[in-house]
Amino acid sequence: MQKMLCAALRYTARSARLCSSYVKETRFLFELKENDDACRQALKSGSFYLFHNLSPLVHKSGNGFYAPAVSGTDLMQVLSSCGKEKVNLEDSILVGCSDSSIAKFALDVGSFEKSALEQKFPGKFTDIRSAVVKIDGEDGSLLSRAQSLLRWHDMHQYCSKSGKPTQKNVSGSKRVCPSNGIIYYPQVS
Repeated sequence: MQKMLCAALRYTARSARLCSSYVKETRFLFELKENDDACRQALKSGSFYLFHNLSPLVHKSGNGFYAPAVSGTDLMQVLSSCGKEKVNLEDSILVGCSDSSIAKFALDVGSFEKSALEQKFPGKFTDIRSAVVKIDGEDGSLLSRAQSLLRWHDMHQYCSKSGKPTQKNVSGSKRVCPSNGIIYYPQVS
C-alpha cells in the first residue's frame, strides 16, 4: 500500500511539473505577443527558422530530417555577407518557445539568393508538404504553423475597410490599421 502511495505521489509531482512548465511557456508566449518591448528583447537571444518564399530550411541528419534553428547574431552575419542591406529581425514571426524560454521565430528570406543561403546554412529549402512528412518530432508542426503565419501576413497587408497598409506588431500575432484602428488576427483552426 505504501509503495502504491509513493508511486502515485511521484506521478502527481511529475504531472504537476509538466503542467507548470506548460503554464510557464504559455505565459511567456503571451507576454511576448502583447509586449513589443519584451519581444524585441527576445529577438536578440531567440532562434530563427528560415523560409525562402514560404519553403522551410530542412537538414538531413543520419536517418531523419530536422529544421535547423539559427541564432539572431549568426543570421545577421550570414545575411550581411550575402551582400544585401541589413535585414530587420522584426520582420520575423513568433512561433513558439523552447523549454528554457528561448523564443522561436520564423523569417522569410525570399529576397536573398536561394543557392547562396543554402551554401551558408546547413540544409536545403524544401516544399512544406514534403518537409513536414520527413521531419521528426515537433519541428513539423512548428514549421506548418510558421508557414501559415508567414502566408497570412503576406496576404493581409492591407485593411479590408480603408485599403490602407496595416502594420504588424513585433511578434506577428496581429496586424493593425493605423487609419481606423481595426485589429486583424490570424485565423486559428
